[in-house]
Amino acid sequence: MRKYRFIIIILVFFVGISATVAYKYFQGHDEGVVVLMYHDFGYSNDPKIINAEVFEEQMAALATSDYDVISMDQYIDYMEGNLELEKKSVLITFDDGYEDYYSIAYPILKKHNLPATNFIIVKLTDEPNERALPHLTWDQMREMEQYGQSFYSHTYNHHLYLDPGENDHAALTSLKVNETEEQYIGRIKSDLSAAHKLLVKELGEQPNIVAFPYGRYDDKLLKITKELGIDHTFNIKKGINQSKGTKQEKTAVYHRVNAGLSKISGEDLLKLIKRQ
Repeated sequence: MRKYRFIIIILVFFVGISATVAYKYFQGHDEGVVVLMYHDFGYSNDPKIINAEVFEEQMAALATSDYDVISMDQYIDYMEGNLELEKKSVLITFDDGYEDYYSIAYPILKKHNLPATNFIIVKLTDEPNERALPHLTWDQMREMEQYGQSFYSHTYNHHLYLDPGENDHAALTSLKVNETEEQYIGRIKSDLSAAHKLLVKELGEQPNIVAFPYGRYDDKLLKITKELGIDHTFNIKKGINQSKGTKQEKTAVYHRVNAGLSKISGEDLLKLIKRQ
């Protein structure tokens, strides 16, 4: 009898733990910022990628939800302890700077009065290439800035792999063949500095913020970014971002949740945000 009583106690204990874990999963955090990540509306020919209709549904759901959608400026103020957010909030981000951000996303964001950020591959805007997919122009970005859109670096020209056939050795974190450590550091500093310099030249003064291509980064890269005055960066791992109430000694790396899928309805998006 004593043996069975012990087994029952153990079962109750583990059921309690499982219930707590499940509760936390579905309830999520009460505060912090969920950063949403999008890319394009079909350039990749990926059938799972989001389309305009679903994006409209998502943004309509966000606009009428209890969540505050904040700008990048507000996000940075919050992370550095200069702004208090009353509740869990949302930051909308896009990567790569494709032209369909202007033709598809922007009218929808403007309609719902929602700010958003696009991390652009600066060279593809600064040196348009007819053989490449269409990217945003500086004039388009200047227009969109007037309606709450902001634009930051996705590197100047390091959104690539050194071994493209293998999708291996991301250019931002890997040494080239026969490249010294010193040469690598110089290459990365040159690329990231060029990107920010052009963004400031074309769009005016702004913080130096970077989204890492493929979400790849390491301690060596974070040391370089800090030396360049880049205090805020973004990866592609899901999770909540919460302020530590002060500017950090190291470059901060923030999580993002992939929302750019057509299977994620407006209702699904709100559930996804809640779970973080």
